Amino acid sequence: MQKLYEDSIAIVRRFGKPSLFITFTANPMWEEIERGLLPHQCAADRPDLVARVFNLKVRDVLDQIRHKEVYGPWLGWVWTIEYQKRGLPHLHHLRFLKTDHQFMTAANIDHFISAEIPSGADAMSQELQGIIQSTMVHTQCVGGNGKALCMEGLNPLTSPTGRKGFPYQFQPETIITEYGYPLYHRRDTGQCFSITVRGTEGNVMTVIDNQRVVPYSPYFSLRYKAHINVEVGGSVKAVKYIHKYIYKGGDRATAIVESEHDEIKRHLDGRYIGPTVAVWRLFEFSTHQVLPAVIALALHLPGQQAVLFSVQGDQGDVRDRLYRSTTTLLAFFKSNTENADGRGYLYHEFPEHYVYERKVGWKPRTQGFAIGRMWSAGLFMGERYYLRLLLTVVRGARSFQALRTVDGIQHRFCKQACIALRLLEDDGEWIAMFRDGLGFMTGRAFRHLFALAL
Repeated sequence: MQKLYEDSIAIVRRFGKPSLFITFTANPMWEEIERGLLPHQCAADRPDLVARVFNLKVRDVLDQIRHKEVYGPWLGWVWTIEYQKRGLPHLHHLRFLKTDHQFMTAANIDHFISAEIPSGADAMSQELQGIIQSTMVHTQCVGGNGKALCMEGLNPLTSPTGRKGFPYQFQPETIITEYGYPLYHRRDTGQCFSITVRGTEGNVMTVIDNQRVVPYSPYFSLRYKAHINVEVGGSVKAVKYIHKYIYKGGDRATAIVESEHDEIKRHLDGRYIGPTVAVWRLFEFSTHQVLPAVIALALHLPGQQAVLFSVQGDQGDVRDRLYRSTTTLLAFFKSNTENADGRGYLYHEFPEHYVYERKVGWKPRTQGFAIGRMWSAGLFMGERYYLRLLLTVVRGARSFQALRTVDGIQHRFCKQACIALRLLEDDGEWIAMFRDGLGFMTGRAFRHLFALAL
């Protein structure tokens, strides 16, 4: 779980904040699903059919992004599949595009994202209007429904908007805020429609206008006829958002077991696996992907690399395995010793130009692209933390000793070398640690780190 998240952060470090954030939810009314249902069946009765169709749709979305280059040249992506106990599967997708200063302009954003009900009179606009009205309108809190999830903890009589921000104010034009998230244009065009929704006192008839439209891509909505929210990425927080489902682990459920012979009720806390999750796993469909590939780089002190050996082996066999063992870090030193071509790269930059093979070491990359990242190390790990700090600034190191050598003086410890390089003149290491943690830690983990520092 932690590895997947750090891989995603490595993509952000290399390409910057994500360009687009897409949420794509399966639609039980898809023709492909309805054609496969038997009489008197609904989509909930066939999780296998829903999983197969949604997987095909997800693959098509990825093909549109990568090979068709919808919205521009593609650099990379991070996506994960989320499951809900009583809902349909949906895709959270972060897309990294090759953009310029024109990308974050109101005119460009309005070109591929809309937050208004379509008003055209042609057949395509009418079809899009029906799709938006049925899939891209936030209606949970309409009619003062205080029981809606987006109104949890809020008083519908005093809170003008829910936790999701709906209903938004009318916006004559798109505005780029200082936080990077746009306020999409929601003009008061008079375009609206009536709908029956669940209110606090029962079903009520209400009018929906542009204030409750979820931002969407007209092209994707027409193509997939489902809820597919498309928004400008804005910040790295989107990465934390899609990975909170990975961090939380599986859904939980509590069962009460009553025995005729035992008056005490036993509460069993177990992992809840819904039908959609079960079928998705049985079909071995992917649940997460990071592209381009991220190579995890070893980080260890001299003689502390991991070595695998058989428990039946003798002492000589273990010693031989230790002597022949290698890691990406040791191979990095060896490559710099034997070849001068890669001495201009930092350790985490090496995978972009070289390919690692266990029996060969690092060899020049002839095809493809990869991003490197070192294993994380906190300030409380001592020498390992300072080793990592040195590897982020020293290029072309040929050994641990060379890494600790500054101005011709070989220092005994990595911390002393960091001091000689003026990396620890003040509280910079603490600030760097908190800044690094802010980028990839959850709120709970970051608070724990701060408490340890105190």
